[in-house]
Amino acid sequence: MALAAGAQAQTSTAESPLVMLPLDPEVPAYIPPQVEHLLGDLGGVRTDLENHGIYLRLSATAEFAGNVSGGVKQGSTSANQVAFSADIDWQRLAGLTGLSTHVILVNRSGGNDSHLFGDNVSPVQEIYGAGGNVAVHLVSAYAEEKLFGGRLDIALGWMNVENDFASSPLYCNYMNNALCGDPKALPGGDIGHSAFPDAVWAGRVRVRPTADTYITTGVYEVNQDLYSNADRSGFELGVPRDSGVYVPIQIGYEPKLGSDQLPGHYAVGFGYDTSRFKNFSTVLPGGAGSRSGNTQFWLLADQMLVRNGNGYQDGIIALAGYVHSNADNSPYAQQYFLGLLDRGFWRDRPQDAVGLLFTYIAMSGTLGKVQAEESELGLPISNAATGVQTHEMILEANYNIHVYRGLDFRPEFQYVIRPNAQANIRNAAVLGFKVNVEF
Repeated sequence: MALAAGAQAQTSTAESPLVMLPLDPEVPAYIPPQVEHLLGDLGGVRTDLENHGIYLRLSATAEFAGNVSGGVKQGSTSANQVAFSADIDWQRLAGLTGLSTHVILVNRSGGNDSHLFGDNVSPVQEIYGAGGNVAVHLVSAYAEEKLFGGRLDIALGWMNVENDFASSPLYCNYMNNALCGDPKALPGGDIGHSAFPDAVWAGRVRVRPTADTYITTGVYEVNQDLYSNADRSGFELGVPRDSGVYVPIQIGYEPKLGSDQLPGHYAVGFGYDTSRFKNFSTVLPGGAGSRSGNTQFWLLADQMLVRNGNGYQDGIIALAGYVHSNADNSPYAQQYFLGLLDRGFWRDRPQDAVGLLFTYIAMSGTLGKVQAEESELGLPISNAATGVQTHEMILEANYNIHVYRGLDFRPEFQYVIRPNAQANIRNAAVLGFKVNVEF
């Protein structure tokens, strides 16, 4: 199942999971997410469209953050996104068995408080960045075909790696970009691991040997212009700076444990980028060399421990993960995270939720050695840093208030230890909130 509006547009706690398919000839071509709508059924129009296999979704997200202490200076910013998605079940609409298509468009605006207090490693507002400063940005447009009762799922078109690898609807219960929509060390460590809201030409295959296991792999173009101003609109569908391909593979296990059917998701993945990379030492006097290929590895897990209700996220859920990137040419060497979500603990407010998250990001030791030499020689420091980068830690706590159907308000607290992974920038305390509206 494709993420309905991209990982970073999925902010409602009412989202459905990447569900297990019931290896059944009657499996639908598209399984819509469980989302409340502020405007309801629009006089029956929404239901009529969905009965014909047409699923339209419009959402708006705003994230405000300000560092009340620490960093290089104090300040606050707002980041905003309007997202539109159109998912069409052609099996229901036209009798084309197993076929669905997916299109996502966004508009983004605003700024990021992390840039104000000197942190470029892990932005405190995940909705900021990429997407261009344009009216409409194309996130993805692709077709998906399910065969053999859902055992085989093929996708082809304009899409990103994050859509199917190392991501989860749970991750955007947090506002820091360290986790929402996938661990930052992956797209930050290699442009080949493309992420929302940008896409490349790609093909992906998922096979389900059993209802609770899967193997997914694909081939994705590596476009060096992906996050640059060369393609702000997302509609530049050519390959002007194609440097190779990124090939990921992920193996997953999705059990439902015990009499309460507690859902869990466990995944191990590997990615290889065939592009040629400059070594970090190239920037030093006498330094030279480049190498082909970059590798990444991830190990991710989440498990509901206690059920509070019938919904997928109605309970206490533990999350954990580890990511590794090649430190010779990736500034992000490793990332660890540990989180806890609790939704439905308050009987009178079943859609309220608490989120806690700890993230540790280790920067490349090779990059650190180069930065130390640059500092001694009086040269500009690599990776736009003002000191030697080693590691950064982030603590996040939030409380999601379900205000009304389709409307959520989430106060946030984040504490950033060693912003930009540097010892010479003071720890930053950040207060803010996130608002999401599903129309």
